[in-house]
Amino acid sequence: MFGRFLAICGWLATKVRRPFTGPLSSLRQWAPYVVAGLLLVLAAAPIVVPMLQAQPQDVTIQEILDGGVSEPSRWVRLQGRVVPLTEAPTDQPGHYGLFVDAADTLQAIVVTSGERITRAPSTPITGHLAGAIVAVEEDLPLEATVFGAPPVIVPNQVVQLDESPLPERVVLWPLSLLPLLLAAVLVIGAVVGYPVFRRTSEVDVVSSPLAPGERVPAAFAGRLGPMVRDLADPGAALIVVRPGPSGNVLTAQPLSDDERPAPPPVPIGGGWSRGRIGWVYTVSEAVPALRLRAESIDATLLFAKTGERDRVAGLIAVDRD
Repeated sequence: MFGRFLAICGWLATKVRRPFTGPLSSLRQWAPYVVAGLLLVLAAAPIVVPMLQAQPQDVTIQEILDGGVSEPSRWVRLQGRVVPLTEAPTDQPGHYGLFVDAADTLQAIVVTSGERITRAPSTPITGHLAGAIVAVEEDLPLEATVFGAPPVIVPNQVVQLDESPLPERVVLWPLSLLPLLLAAVLVIGAVVGYPVFRRTSEVDVVSSPLAPGERVPAAFAGRLGPMVRDLADPGAALIVVRPGPSGNVLTAQPLSDDERPAPPPVPIGGGWSRGRIGWVYTVSEAVPALRLRAESIDATLLFAKTGERDRVAGLIAVDRD
């Protein structure tokens, strides 16, 4: 399952590289990283952009009384209820109301606006604090009191209300998830390549090594003697056990794709050799594979059956950890 996931990542990275041709071919190898970087910028936008929006300071009336407002322009946000006043509590023209703090209903502050203030049982307000001599002399309605007891009103400040309350900052971080996932997929795909080779330690225990004269068809990717092929476009070969001066030698016979003579066989045995068994994964299939290194070989061999791969692997030193 994980091998198939890596193959999907590699396939997507390959698709991203495909448009980079002609003058842009030098960027082809780096294309997945460039696109991943752009996706990271896109993922950061829903988080960074709200942070750039100025916000008032969230306070209570007690903090205003204690001088706890640190916002330079004294822009504040409070939560509570608004009761309109019929008489102006200051000598400045305008419409006035009394704002009762939700955090402490025995504390209130006068609010003023150029427009008529309406009753609001529970609402956030935003505005700027301004100095003023406040004297509320009218009888307050019941909803502005606590069981008839009037609240303590800030005597030297009022809140000049904004035209409309500014909502609290909302960070739409779920919108960042998809670009982040796509960026991670492209980076993983650029690293692992496509198709993807994954090692395995499972072998067909009933498969016997190739006998002299037997041959197994295979495909190869990498360097096989003088021939070099890509894993996305492998070449054909025959794996044959041939007699040698000091015993049987495992050889790989590359097959020509055209009418030209085939290259000479490349010995796998007869010297040092090392291999790793595994699978090569594509988006649609998984193929038994043997990654092989020898004196003239640095290639991945692909087989039609697991047993054929394991019969060849039985003749070379294979890492099984």
